[in-house]
Amino acid sequence: MLEDNSVQDVVLVTQLPSDSWFEGFALRPNGKILASRLDEPELYTFNAEDPDSTPELLYNFEKHANGLINLCPLPGCDDEYLILSGIVDLVNVTFEDFIVWRVSLSPDDSSPPKVTKVTDINDTGFCIGIIAVSDRVVVIPDSFQNCIWRLDVQTGKVSLLVADDTMKVAEGEGNFFGLNRVRVTDGFLWFTNTSAGTLCRIPIERVQDPSVEIRTTGPVQVLTDDIPHCDGLALSRDQTSVYTCSYMDGHVWKVSVDPSTGTAKTSVVMQNLASPTAVELAYVKNEPKLFIVCCGEIKMSWFIQDDENPWSEVANINSAVTVTVTTQVETVENI
Repeated sequence: MLEDNSVQDVVLVTQLPSDSWFEGFALRPNGKILASRLDEPELYTFNAEDPDSTPELLYNFEKHANGLINLCPLPGCDDEYLILSGIVDLVNVTFEDFIVWRVSLSPDDSSPPKVTKVTDINDTGFCIGIIAVSDRVVVIPDSFQNCIWRLDVQTGKVSLLVADDTMKVAEGEGNFFGLNRVRVTDGFLWFTNTSAGTLCRIPIERVQDPSVEIRTTGPVQVLTDDIPHCDGLALSRDQTSVYTCSYMDGHVWKVSVDPSTGTAKTSVVMQNLASPTAVELAYVKNEPKLFIVCCGEIKMSWFIQDDENPWSEVANINSAVTVTVTTQVETVENI
């Protein structure tokens, strides 16, 4: 459980190889997790609550990309997701050639995934995430161009939703990423800035045009600026609790928010984790359950960690896990 008891049920996702980097994951209707690997173009599924579960490789996008940046479920669709792929160079911190894919899975994974190319994302900086607003419109944060794009998956049209100085990379050596995670709730669009260590929200409203879906109605509100190197973003249903993690310091923050005023207070609610990069909050029988993805031994020259990486105390994952690869006939379609 978390140290403040706000969430009793916490699942540490530690089944993945410790030399891998996972940023995108979603809870599936069958109870498994779908996870996308950033340092390889691979999509996995497994039972996160079974520590002995072996990750199963569902699909490899190697013909089109060398990394999967993020993913999101499609609202109103059963076991369907959008995947954001790209050409990724983690050593030199460059990202390009972004493509959005639609992936449809079978409930028991007995059939191969149906993979459909939605569109290329051109003339952008670093598309660092993807979040569905509806089954037609998604938002894509751009960490290098300091903005959030709107994508109509039906037409492939990309348009600017919002740009703001609060999304810029903070000054300082080793700061590469500004705008990072985004979430959309009734009334607000929430986002984090990794190098600035901020949690922000923007008031929004729904519009009748299904190709637009949302628009901003006010300025950016900075709720807190004390979450450096933050990654992952999850909100409680009532928008009073926001969870994010520090991939460098290995802990999870809870930001307690007054929804009406935006007044916020930050506290550390879990510590000594191995490179946490993503959090997801689910509700099971109306009780919150927090999933935390721990990536283990991320090694980059710009990625500085405490020498006492706790990963070895969590699991000897490389020797304990052999990733299962299921060979199936793949279906790839283009719109």
